[in-house]
Amino acid sequence: MVNSESHSSNDQVPPSTTCSSPHEDGCKEAENKLIECALTLPTMKEITTKAATAVFKTADLAEYKFAEYMKGGACKESFMALAECPDRDKPDKQIAMLKCMEAHSDYYHKYNEIIDEQVLKEAESIFPGGDLGFLLGVHEFFTKGEGGCCKEQYLAYMDCHIEEGFKEEEEELGPGFITFGKRLIRFL
Repeated sequence: MVNSESHSSNDQVPPSTTCSSPHEDGCKEAENKLIECALTLPTMKEITTKAATAVFKTADLAEYKFAEYMKGGACKESFMALAECPDRDKPDKQIAMLKCMEAHSDYYHKYNEIIDEQVLKEAESIFPGGDLGFLLGVHEFFTKGEGGCCKEQYLAYMDCHIEEGFKEEEEELGPGFITFGKRLIRFL
């Protein structure tokens, strides 16, 4: 198709990109970069492995049904690689499969929800103290602890959510409110 103003087919915007704002895309990109970095950390590998193992053990009760379901989707290869692995707890194979399942969440959503619940349960056991204790524990982990190598990705993720979450407050309280929020996060 040719654009009437420029006579170029390169000016066409794919319909899928018109549904999300650049800010949403930026937040998703920041989230993906944080997850990618976090999955290299031993603690996060442990959390993910425990959660995935718990889900797979639960699914083992109906192993045939689960296996057929997994083979029926786009993640067949990563599932087979994990299933054929002598050590089913091997983190790299589990993480590859989990990433694939997330990329194809339209099909795997019911298992993704169970995995997300298990990951949260495992993370809460590492960062106890209710909602506030959990958030502060995660913050300290990424800014001062083992996750410090992911600090840049974590802060980009937090900045994005501060910008999104406090737009109305900035309009009411004036410019600088979001900047103050970002600085406060770095100070904690």
